Amino acid sequence: MTTATRFAAIQMCSTADVASNNRAIEGFVREAAGLGATIVSLPEAANILLKDNLQYAGTCVAEDDDTTLALCRRLAAELRIWLHDGSLLIRTEDGTRIWNRTHVISPTGDIVARYDKLHTFDVKLGDGHDFRESRAVQPGEGPPVVVDLGASNVRLGLSICYDVRFAALFRMLATAGANVLMIPASFSPVTGPAHWETLLRARAIETGSYVVAAAQCGTRDGVHTHGHAMIVSPFGEVISSLGEEPGVIVADIDPAEVEETRRRLPGLTQGRDLRPTMTVFAGSLS
Repeated sequence: MTTATRFAAIQMCSTADVASNNRAIEGFVREAAGLGATIVSLPEAANILLKDNLQYAGTCVAEDDDTTLALCRRLAAELRIWLHDGSLLIRTEDGTRIWNRTHVISPTGDIVARYDKLHTFDVKLGDGHDFRESRAVQPGEGPPVVVDLGASNVRLGLSICYDVRFAALFRMLATAGANVLMIPASFSPVTGPAHWETLLRARAIETGSYVVAAAQCGTRDGVHTHGHAMIVSPFGEVISSLGEEPGVIVADIDPAEVEETRRRLPGLTQGRDLRPTMTVFAGSLS
């Protein structure tokens, strides 16, 4: 028998000031725990956001020295919660780039899982909105990561921001047992209004999973992020959301709802492995 677990998704406006970001994180995590959440998610780049990607390697620190990670571990242990830190920007071992890395932290303060963002945001949107995240971020190479939280029957499928556009990743996570897809983000204000909610709901509907999407919002140093943190049901309904201001949303998530949705709409088990074919027309069109 399963029971519902209360999740919280935090929306922040992180800046270049790590100490200020840490104070905001602590306040929001304590607020989320006070609302009864036992699994709390931060957004992408919770520890720091800079205007210039090329400054990250010289500004970020190694994982063992990151004060935000240390804070998250302390808060998880003190509040006895699972803390998904969204992602932290961590200097790579050779110091040339950074990892965009998620940590899942247990109620004892232990790091039980890591995930490095697989798909970097390399896009050409035009009008001054071209991005090349790979200049700063080393893409992850590991397999998809599912984290079993034990007695709650919650199994988290890990991803970060731009990953949301790659549906195959989420199908792999769901078929590996994930029933809650974590999609922390710092989403573009250009694509956000058109794509953000649509993509989140699509990933939920395709896999019959909950989606928890903590987000960055607001403007700092001339850089704007879309906001609109959301929690989406396995049927694709937005059950909790925010606008463009920092804050906390909560929702009660029941793994039994995932099982029921997948029973009613068995897309994961009925999907066929279709391979593309190409037809070449060699004649004339006269």
